[in-house]
Amino acid sequence: MFVVELLIVLMAIWLGARLGGIGIGFAGGMGVLILTLGFGMA
Repeated sequence: MFVVELLIVLMAIWLGARLGGIGIGFAGGMGVLILTLGFGMA
């Protein structure tokens, strides 16, 4: 489970770096949404 969560975080960081600017915030928000809604983390 830890590996899957780590991959999601790394994917969000990579996507934010590719988008740049405000895309960093959107990618971070997407990662948080996936972790909270998908995995039930609080």
